[in-house]
Amino acid sequence: MRNKEQLKAMWEKFVSNRQLDPDLDELVRQSWLRSVAFGVDPFQPVGRKARIQTSFPEYLQRKRGLLETALPLMESLYKIVRGSGFLVILCCESGFLLKVIGDRDTLREAERIHFVEGADWSEEAVGTNAIGTCLKLDRPIQIYAAEHFSEICHAWTCSAAPVHSPDGRIIGVLNMSGPFEKVHPHTLGMVVSAVEAIENHLSVIEKSRKNEIMQSYLEATVNTLTEGVVIAAKDGKIIRTNDTLSRIVKLKPEQMEGQRIDQVFDNRVMSQITSNAVTLTHREIRLRIAANGETVPVLMNVKPIKNPDGESMGALITLQEIEKVRQFVYDMTGSRAKITFDDIVGQSAVFLDCVNEARLAARTDSNVLLTGESGTGKDLFAQAIHNASIRRGKPFLAINCGAIPRDLLGSELFGFVEEAFTGAKKGGNAGKFELADGGTLFLDEIGEMSLEMQVLLLRVLQNKEVMRIGGYKAIPVDVRIIASTNKNLEEEVRKGTFREDLFYRLNVIPIKIPGLRKRKEDIPLLVYSFTEKLNQRLQKRIRSVSSELLDILSRYDWPGNVRELQNVLERTIIRADGEELLPEFLPIELRLNPRVIELANQLPFKEEIKKQALIRSIHESKGNYKQAARQLGIARSTLYRLLKKYNLK
Repeated sequence: MRNKEQLKAMWEKFVSNRQLDPDLDELVRQSWLRSVAFGVDPFQPVGRKARIQTSFPEYLQRKRGLLETALPLMESLYKIVRGSGFLVILCCESGFLLKVIGDRDTLREAERIHFVEGADWSEEAVGTNAIGTCLKLDRPIQIYAAEHFSEICHAWTCSAAPVHSPDGRIIGVLNMSGPFEKVHPHTLGMVVSAVEAIENHLSVIEKSRKNEIMQSYLEATVNTLTEGVVIAAKDGKIIRTNDTLSRIVKLKPEQMEGQRIDQVFDNRVMSQITSNAVTLTHREIRLRIAANGETVPVLMNVKPIKNPDGESMGALITLQEIEKVRQFVYDMTGSRAKITFDDIVGQSAVFLDCVNEARLAARTDSNVLLTGESGTGKDLFAQAIHNASIRRGKPFLAINCGAIPRDLLGSELFGFVEEAFTGAKKGGNAGKFELADGGTLFLDEIGEMSLEMQVLLLRVLQNKEVMRIGGYKAIPVDVRIIASTNKNLEEEVRKGTFREDLFYRLNVIPIKIPGLRKRKEDIPLLVYSFTEKLNQRLQKRIRSVSSELLDILSRYDWPGNVRELQNVLERTIIRADGEELLPEFLPIELRLNPRVIELANQLPFKEEIKKQALIRSIHESKGNYKQAARQLGIARSTLYRLLKKYNLK
């Protein structure tokens, strides 16, 4: 045991003339020197009040986690030392006393030197003491009698150990203080053991908090997934679901979690998933809800969950609505209608009548039959009708019935099941009807469809359900049909090559699109529209089209209709070497066409008409050449050339 009188003599020697005894403990020696450097008065009558920014109750609230963890252990310590004159004290990382437990008489004695809750017992405040020195050294320490720098503490022995957070920071100090004559090394051991228990408990709390945070992150992640999620145990009980699943199946989590998966979903495959540890990828099923008997088409993926030993613990099941999956595919593959009525060019009366009929068709959900010669733009009308209908934003799929071999058209339209035929894709494949569910299916060249295929198509239109080739299950579909043909289907019906009942199913709203030769007044509009688009695509700078060229294009009969006009114009723009399209840039076969040659021979006799048109435009624009050129639809450079040609000023 350290000698109290010797320590007192060492202390007096140091405070009077700053002489350090060589027998003084090195840790105490260094602390005394720090105390002097801090300017601590060794004869101060009481400890210092803590300097905090808020009220002490508010400060305690901030330290609630430490207090709630330490208090049970402090009370256990006090039960051991009750009646011995010892205090059990918890301090914060700054040395402020947060909680003091002890005998009434000892508490009264401590109060006399302001060793109370809310006091500051750091080295900076009172010099060497177990609390403050423990904080400075970050280690357990016992300070006895006159080892304390302040004389008011010489009657005490104090044992303290730092409390660390799970990440290693000092967050407090646990201290036991009592009469100096009761000093014992075991006291410090008790404090250290209690601190270890506090730190272990704090570590458990932190792990629990991190688990809660991680759980929150997982909850947020799972609930933001676009797939429905089911986590099921090996015995088939549902452990966890997510918000997306609740939306898909229209059941609350509490209606599913804790139940067996085959009690919630009435599908045979569900009862086998968890027990057999199966892996499934992109399996299409109609999920049957046991509670109400409703079915939802979904794409299911299953992955077994295994423990570190490789034993099955259950399964993770994800479910995607088929409609959402297909919507994504449509967005990625461009299975959408891009054309609207605003994109369809034409102002002729016969053409506007046709557009008005199509607009009326868009207001209904009836089938539409588009007829007209090849190249008239039947596909554009189909897209525009779809985009103006209630099905806009839904799938728009087109299939050319004349371009697909007859033996493959069925699988394209209706799909097929696995092993339906040699080489059939594993898992089968959805046909165009399934993929277009909710939207529009455009059957181009419907007149080329075989009679056998017409029978299958008629059945789908009548029953509004499709059966995959090789399958036995009818799949409901909601699809609007827009068909097109360049044939006279009534004549085909008379010839027996097209079914009459199918014709009437399709011909609910017939729209006949006129050939380009029947609306030649639209040719200039089409030329300007195509030129603008082709300029961008071909990176050209065509600013005007010569009146001679427009005259030639307007007089040609266009057997290939709008498609032929677009093709000719593209080739003409590619050949053009200036900013104006001229007749000499036309493809050679068009320039050698007898009708065009006849027209070219007539052109010199029209010079006077062009001259008068030029004079009239300049007069109407009051000499503004820019405005006159715009009125004539030509570039200013062309206007200047014509002025020079006709000797006009």
